[in-house]
This record gives sequence, structure tokens and C-alpha cells, in this order.
Amino acid sequence: MTSELPRGLADWCLLDGPSALLDVVRRRVQLGQATETGRLGALRLTASHRREVGRLLGMTWTLSDRPVQLHDLAARLAEHDLTVRQLVEAVRGPIELDVDVRRTALQVALAEDDLALAELVAVGVPEDAARTWLAEDRSLAPSGEGLRLGTIWEVAAAWDAAPGAGAAPIRLAQLASLHLRDAHALDADQPLGKLVARLAAVVHGLERPTRGGKAWRLAWASIGVLCDEVSSRVLALNLRLTGESHAVRLCQESTGEPVWLTLRSLRGDWRAIPQTVFVCENPTVAEAAADALGVHCPALVCTDGVATTAAVDLVAGVAASGCTIHVRADFDSAGLVIVNQLLSVAPDALSWRYDSKTYLDHASPAARDVRSDLRGAMADVGTTIHEETLLDDLLTDLRTHSTQAHR
Repeated sequence: MTSELPRGLADWCLLDGPSALLDVVRRRVQLGQATETGRLGALRLTASHRREVGRLLGMTWTLSDRPVQLHDLAARLAEHDLTVRQLVEAVRGPIELDVDVRRTALQVALAEDDLALAELVAVGVPEDAARTWLAEDRSLAPSGEGLRLGTIWEVAAAWDAAPGAGAAPIRLAQLASLHLRDAHALDADQPLGKLVARLAAVVHGLERPTRGGKAWRLAWASIGVLCDEVSSRVLALNLRLTGESHAVRLCQESTGEPVWLTLRSLRGDWRAIPQTVFVCENPTVAEAAADALGVHCPALVCTDGVATTAAVDLVAGVAASGCTIHVRADFDSAGLVIVNQLLSVAPDALSWRYDSKTYLDHASPAARDVRSDLRGAMADVGTTIHEETLLDDLLTDLRTHSTQAHR
């Protein structure tokens, strides 16, 4: 069942330390105890097991003497739209409660579900849509633990404050600041923001958003909320676009020079002219390419770290236009995330020197008895290799492609 989990999380669950943690949480479920709050005082970890658990909870926790706090674990898993209990059941299978606990838990869960439904209907959510959302959104805490209703109150407050379709719109950060006292409470990486956006999508029959992007913006727009479009940006060099959006004009006027494209500039109609597009993580590569090749450099897109909504939307549009795409990033955990982000919208993209051979060629010469796949090799060697280390090779690739394209 771990095949349903993100690969890194599934691998973590198979380690001895995390496996022991899951066993303790599983017993808590059987006894009807909370799985999203509290601490695992009964969990005894050796030093090596603690380091394994710390791969998810972080180095600060690993070096401390603190027991596992379930709210810390829940916060990490929320990034994957999972609760602690959902993770345990994904790995260990459905959990049967002890008989007496099961009887009480059922009564509590039914009461909590009824209250949750009533809260949503009271702020104008259609009952059928509310039932669908409550049933299908996996990031909600399970009924009966006392956590679901608290989340529902926050969702209901945000929903009640949204202007609704046809009214004067409000900006997302303003809505969050005025009514939740935190301008970032409804951001795309926040559990509450994801819940409200998906509720809007259910109500209005839209695609359920899983990240910031077009589906995310449409969901919020359906309830009269505008998303920020200027802080999300991506760097482009010699990218040939056609259409009516402002990004088209920016690219046309900046040939030979890297240019920042915001999500706002990508609004409207645009397509990429069929071309080969290289995608990297670090602006140094784009600057060096502009200095070395100028107007002759092949199209280059730079995410500048973890891909923003603008970067993902741009790469998705380039892929949809039929361009050949080569992607890469730093050889570290964030780099793997970036490449996976890009492959999720451009599944046919090719690797640009982003493979185990390239990694091992630049790692310690003695590090050869390792797994053959990139993720495994990086885990075995444990060395971070930044793109700048490969800069000469990357420029050679760009120069070679430019020469071939102009023959």
C-alpha cells in the first residue's frame, strides 16, 4: 500500500525507526486515542532510529531529547495532504478499533460529522456539495478525534468572509489577514488554503486544485477571491512566445537577456513557438548563458529554486505547445522536488545531465558501490552537487545545440 505514497515518504516508512513509530501510532488508534496531537512517550528509539525518524522531523528534533510530538509529525505530513492516521493506514492497512472503543468512537464520529455539515450549510455551502467535500477530502482529520470540527470552523469562517461570485472581489492575502489574522493562512502551501479552495471547486464543479496554479486561481475566483500574481515569477532567456499576453512582449523585447516573467504577465493567450527549451534551477546558469551566447543561446527557463506557480505554468504551457524540454536542478533533495514538479506538467521532458552517472562523476571518486538510480545514489553518497559545479558542461550543451540549430 506504500505505492500510493510519495516515494521518499514510502521509503522513510520502511526504515526501522519510523516503522516503530507507526506501530505506536497504530496502537493509539486501536485504543481510540488522538493521532494528530499529543506525544509518543511510549516510543523508545536508539540513536540510529532517532536519526531515521529525524529525516522527516528535521535536524533540530534529531539533536534534541524531545519525544515525537504528533502535531510536528502532522505538520510534515500535511505537506503531502496526509494525516498521521492516514499514513499509518496507508502502510499498515485499515485499523480495527477495540470493541468498546469502536462503539464510542462511532457515536462521537457521527455527532462530529453532523455538526461539521451544519456549520458548512449555515454559511451558505449547498448541503450536497458539503457532503461530497467532507467525504472526499483526505486532508481532513478523521471524525471522532475532535480535530475535524476545529478545522471546519476555520473553513466556514473563510467561506463566510469570501464575497462570492458576482460581488466585488477581495484579494486572497487581504481576506486571510482581515478574517484569520494571518495574511498567509490561505496560501497554496497551507492546509486551510487547500481545503477552502477544494471546497470552492466542489461547489462550482471545477477541477480540484492540488497546488497553486490555474485550477487554484479558478477555484478562488469562483467565490470572489483574487490570488496574488506578481510575487510568483520565473526567469526566461530567448524563449519565443506568440499570443497576446504581456509575457510575449517581454520575451520579444529582451532577446539575449534574461527576463523575469510574473504570473500576471502570463495571463491571457500565449503559446510557445516549437523549439528546444532547457530548464535549470539557478540564475547563475542563465546569466552565464547570456554572457557567453547572448541571442544565440537556446531557449532557457530558470526556476530560481523550487518552482513557483509561474514557473510550473510556463513549463506546462511550453510542453503543451509541443516543445522539446530538457530539465535539471541541483543534486539535492530540493532539486529532486523541482524536477518532479516539472515532470508533473511536462511528463515527456528529458533529463539535462540529471542522472546518476553525472552525479557520480562529480561526487567522491571512491563513491561507486551505490544504487544505480539517481535518488538511490544521492542517498548512498550523501553529497550535494550544485548546478554551478557543472556550469562549463551546461554551457557546452547550450553552445552545441545553438551550433546545430543554425546549420
